[in-house]
Amino acid sequence: MSLNYQYLYTCFHVFGSLPTHKVFKSETSNKSKLVFADNSFIYGLVSDWTVNNTDFYSGKPTWEQESELFLKKELTILSVYRSSHPYFKTEMTV
Repeated sequence: MSLNYQYLYTCFHVFGSLPTHKVFKSETSNKSKLVFADNSFIYGLVSDWTVNNTDFYSGKPTWEQESELFLKKELTILSVYRSSHPYFKTEMTV
């Protein structure tokens, strides 16, 4: 069964947090998908408060729509994060 996800917002990287990622929520469950700058992803949960609060900057729904400079910076941050956190594993769509 294929799940459909709806874009919610972009969560920006701050010191000590995950790299910047785009948050998508399943249309049928509370499952969410966090998509990083290289389009790899992990699954997680988004709180009801976050889902119901629309005051977040939504940004662009895909990484391809972001500026080249911003994307390059985020790819570097993601690479550094992976080097520093060897147990951080993401999935890629084939």
